[in-house]
Amino acid sequence: MSSKERRDLERKIEALIMAIPRETEAQEYYLELEREYNDQASKEMFRFLADQEKSHRIHLEAILARLEVQLAKLPK
Repeated sequence: MSSKERRDLERKIEALIMAIPRETEAQEYYLELEREYNDQASKEMFRFLADQEKSHRIHLEAILARLEVQLAKLPK
């Protein structure tokens, strides 16, 4: 693998490392809003959004794990 390909892989990992906490923050934000509202429609909407953010985070973590394995297998 060329140094350019290694750097591309490292950049993808960096992007995921930045994105994952943002998904967590968004999930927490929506859960906070869910607690603030009393009407069922609002609660359901914010719970749905929180669940979407959690799903995004899980998906991104899985991609990150795969990329880290790929990177670890590369010669230095």
